[in-house]
Amino acid sequence: MQKLLPLLLCCLLLTACTKTTQQTLVTQSMPAYSLAQADELPKTLRIPLVNDRGYLFTNASVNGRRAGAMLFDTGSTLNIIDRGVVARLGLPKTGQGRTVGIAGTETFTQHAVESLAIGELDLGVSDAASLSMQKFMRGRSPAGLIGSVSLLPHPFTIDYQTSELIVYNRKAFVPPKDAEKVALTFYGRLPAITATLANGQDVILIIDTGADNTVSLPMSLSKMPGVLATGSTGAGSASGVGGNIQTIRGWLKELKVFGFRLGGVPVTFEPKTREPRRKDLPVGRIGGQLLKDFRLTFDARYNALWVEFVGAEEE
Repeated sequence: MQKLLPLLLCCLLLTACTKTTQQTLVTQSMPAYSLAQADELPKTLRIPLVNDRGYLFTNASVNGRRAGAMLFDTGSTLNIIDRGVVARLGLPKTGQGRTVGIAGTETFTQHAVESLAIGELDLGVSDAASLSMQKFMRGRSPAGLIGSVSLLPHPFTIDYQTSELIVYNRKAFVPPKDAEKVALTFYGRLPAITATLANGQDVILIIDTGADNTVSLPMSLSKMPGVLATGSTGAGSASGVGGNIQTIRGWLKELKVFGFRLGGVPVTFEPKTREPRRKDLPVGRIGGQLLKDFRLTFDARYNALWVEFVGAEEE
């Protein structure tokens, strides 16, 4: 029996080491910075992004535990954690609500979090919504969605060329020198800009990194004279919060946006699913397929957006 004792102790130690290693694999250190203490941010904090066919993704953690890749979506007012991740992490439910998407409304549950972070940055929020991400993202199953509302009080840049989200300490923020400055407006709490169609019609375009198309507009504009370069090219469909919708596709004759004049821009016309908050102008979205040609720097406090063209010049 005495000879078995050292062996037994060794097995117990190995078991303890194995458990410690397993715990380490599912946790990571808490983020170094937080938007709740924005004055302590470095001059620039760079967060890696992955551009996957028009969508931007970033690695996220919840309560110091790896959650997976989440969609970075400036067209959302919510931070969303996929239902499967919520169940895996055991996040307590605090309530429920409803959100509006391109096809209608969805009910979500609200859950408490101690930390929701992307890269080294904690967003400084105490709760997040929960929905099934696979349900409204065809062929993809991200761990959640990071909306722009938490970031908008702080200057930040979306750089498709370097695949980075850059968050600045406001005290050290200097706008880019050679960029075009345009007025940043809002649709509800979503960042937007005013653009002009070839016939002189002004439209509000939500800056929507969560949309993989180029430009979308209300269906009512599809028959307006002087909008399209040719007739509509066919029907399509789109999926999002609320379900699926049927669309019409074509090319805009011209679009003045971000201080640039663009011709032949692909457009998707979508049916109106709700009454718009803006009664003065039609409201659409500008998606990743056009945004990828620009570097965008936001300073919502001063309603300012700096735009740099970084796409390939047309021959």
